[in-house]
Amino acid sequence: MFVDQLINGIVLGSIYALMAIGYTMVWNVLRFINFAHGEVYMGGAFVSLYLLLLDTPIWIAYLGGVLAGALLGYLMEKVVYLRMRSAPKLNLLIAAIGISILLQNLAQYIWGATPERLTSPFLSKNIQVGDMMINQHYIFIIILTILVMITLELFINRTLMGKAVQAAAQNINATQLMGINANKIISITFAIGSAVGALAGILVGPVFLVYPTMGIFAGLKGFTASVMGGMGNIPGAMIAGLMLGVIESFAAGFISSGYRDAVAMVILLFILLVRPQGIFGKVVQQKV
Repeated sequence: MFVDQLINGIVLGSIYALMAIGYTMVWNVLRFINFAHGEVYMGGAFVSLYLLLLDTPIWIAYLGGVLAGALLGYLMEKVVYLRMRSAPKLNLLIAAIGISILLQNLAQYIWGATPERLTSPFLSKNIQVGDMMINQHYIFIIILTILVMITLELFINRTLMGKAVQAAAQNINATQLMGINANKIISITFAIGSAVGALAGILVGPVFLVYPTMGIFAGLKGFTASVMGGMGNIPGAMIAGLMLGVIESFAAGFISSGYRDAVAMVILLFILLVRPQGIFGKVVQQKV
């Protein structure tokens, strides 16, 4: 049972890590929490489901969902957040909540409220490891999450665009003065973070179903992981997401499944009270 819960926790943690990356990337460049990120997660899953209903090959349907998530994040930034960039952060927060509610209701109007299951080529197959049977879709989630994390790390640290993102994260005004198009950097960051969030929703769809409000708790868990890891710290968000998933899985397995969602909120409150900069974050002094 211990190993079963550990594997379940790693799978859940992989999803939370992907969600946390989206929050962290946006925070890096705008110092703003996009609380509509959970609806990007939901939107990517629904687009993939719709494409599958049209008899689209499964991998093209998955890719279409990821691209739809990237486009949705890009449009959010261009249509709403760009126009409010100079406004108080509270206005951006309210706008993000408004977008979240709008997208939930739009999804319910288009696809209905009945939960649907995404197809996976691996869901009906298991791999035997010793005395255990592990679902191949779980292994697919873990491997794909690791590949995404490695790719993002290489992108951020080894490419010119990634270095521009890091520069914008440190000082966006100085970045503009150096001739870098900050608007382009912000749009690309939103698109990448949203694509990763949509991928998380697509990976979850075959296991936990697809429905209009599926992004609410996933968004909260991703936000909790990003706070745990230290806002702005991408590797920290990845590790914290895995930690949160494992802790949540053990709490559900050894205490009660009814406390699964409460665990994340307790951890969030504890981190905010004891170490508000996060486990891997640093205290930064700002001039007022």
